[in-house]
Amino acid sequence: MKFKLLIRFAFSFALSNLSIVCFGQEKIYQKGLIAFHETPKAEKKYAPLGTAYDFGKTFFGRLKIATTNMKSGDSIKIFMGEKADGKGRLDRTPPGVNIRFFQFTYIKNQGDIDTLYFPNVPNKKNTSGNAILLPEWMGIVTPFRYVEIEHSGAFTVNVSRDIFHYRFNDNAASFISSDTVLNRIWELCKHSIKATTVTGLYIDGDRERIPYEADALINQLSHYAVDSVYDVARNTIDHLMLHPTWPTEWHLQMHQVIWNDYMFTGNTALIKKYYDLLKTKTLLSLAKKGSMITTVGNNQSKSLLDSLHYVSFDQKAVLKDITDWPQRGNNLAGPEYKGEADEFVFCEYNSIVNAYHYKSLLLMEQFAILLQKKADQAFFKQRAAQVKESFTNMFFDPKTGLVRDGDTTDHSSFHANFFALDFGLLDESQKVKVIPFVIKKEMACSVYGSQFLMDALYENGLEKEALALLHSRKERGWYHMIEVGAGMTMEAWDGKFKPNLDWNHAWGAAPANIIAFRLMGLRPSKPGFREILIDPQPGGLTSAFYQLPTPLGLVTESITTTNGKRSVEVVLPQGMQYKLVNKDYPIRVIHRSY
Repeated sequence: MKFKLLIRFAFSFALSNLSIVCFGQEKIYQKGLIAFHETPKAEKKYAPLGTAYDFGKTFFGRLKIATTNMKSGDSIKIFMGEKADGKGRLDRTPPGVNIRFFQFTYIKNQGDIDTLYFPNVPNKKNTSGNAILLPEWMGIVTPFRYVEIEHSGAFTVNVSRDIFHYRFNDNAASFISSDTVLNRIWELCKHSIKATTVTGLYIDGDRERIPYEADALINQLSHYAVDSVYDVARNTIDHLMLHPTWPTEWHLQMHQVIWNDYMFTGNTALIKKYYDLLKTKTLLSLAKKGSMITTVGNNQSKSLLDSLHYVSFDQKAVLKDITDWPQRGNNLAGPEYKGEADEFVFCEYNSIVNAYHYKSLLLMEQFAILLQKKADQAFFKQRAAQVKESFTNMFFDPKTGLVRDGDTTDHSSFHANFFALDFGLLDESQKVKVIPFVIKKEMACSVYGSQFLMDALYENGLEKEALALLHSRKERGWYHMIEVGAGMTMEAWDGKFKPNLDWNHAWGAAPANIIAFRLMGLRPSKPGFREILIDPQPGGLTSAFYQLPTPLGLVTESITTTNGKRSVEVVLPQGMQYKLVNKDYPIRVIHRSY
């Protein structure tokens, strides 16, 4: 049983408590927050005094317990969490510190009400500091799926829960293929996007509930792949442009995030609104040697940080390069931990930071074209060409044929090479050694880095190699998240790589957009889907179907194999143009007649 709560009536109360959230955040909740009340999908006695409940999926919510005939002094033990043990029961000793589990004992006092909500104690980490706060009327929420109740009194207990997420159309997008592993990964990622929108912004899971640029980029793309609700991305852009975080590369990601918004919606409002700030976010003021930028030294002036709206974040007074996370020697994993950056060597000038810088300059040129700023257009075009030349001179090692991590090291990491490959910094002759190097490394990056790795592989036509990583059953793969029992995508491949990981982190949901925009090959080639690119790269799949929501209507694509011969059919809304990438199999494109 599930029914929608009429939550808008709660806002008369919420609006009188504006100390809980800022007015802008309150408007986000009022516009799109959805609440459901639901009963468990299954329940089972596990002992004379105990009953186990399974709600079917993990959501952010609160447990509701309604009691009848409970007398003063009667007690209930409540256990709730997001992980099952090997027998399908709630795991009461989950590994790590952030896989959610709670235990409560309630003793009835005279005069107590008969309806109880759990958890009933806020988590200081995700309800203070930079965390996005939830409205008071919602109560205290946590991600959970499993509940166990134990009591011996002669009274009854009714178990249900309230769950919360931003409005979401479950039927907007769908994917099914001949690969059952890939199908399960898609469903995990789709659910993760839906379930993590509880604040109306893209947050980094329940551990902190903070928007970060890197999370936003991956969340945004995967959200576009599973629903045509663009509000959450736009809410997050507005937040992050004025509340940025500390990694250098993540400031440079906002150009990509705003470009994605434009391509999928056709709306230039955010480009116009933030154009001057986007110019600052190219970090051109940090350029020194050969137009390369560096955060090392004293060149991060107060005026620059103020213009970026940056204040100290996580005790970091200035921007710092990140590459990938966690880094080597992470204090949680121990000093011997090698990190997720393939032992990247940080130098004064880092290749990944400058690869991002180059990408931002290219996009600034496009923004300038859209806003008819001809002088800026010419400048960014010339500057991007200069940076690309300097990048080759400084970082490309002709002896090894690989991209070096920085200006003063001979080390060539996985990341230095696949970022350069993804952002178009290498010509065909430079790819000769880089591509085999990247393929051999497989998934030597975090769930965050995987987005750019997969984009790089598909961008270079390596569809079989990309599919092998997508549906891999190795430890560093998305199916491993399903195997360990996660109800949403995880913050890292496994707890051994990040002991404080959480199990509700949608920056791990890259397969949703990779399957949609790369494997099925459907993405906008003109803003607002006035024209769609059709470039399927299904690898070894024998069949697949995908439905993509767009502002102009639904697009469907079917891939079939008959007698060993592949064919593709794409059905478009009326008025949508298309750009077809030629394949060695037929692709039929038709428009709906309605």
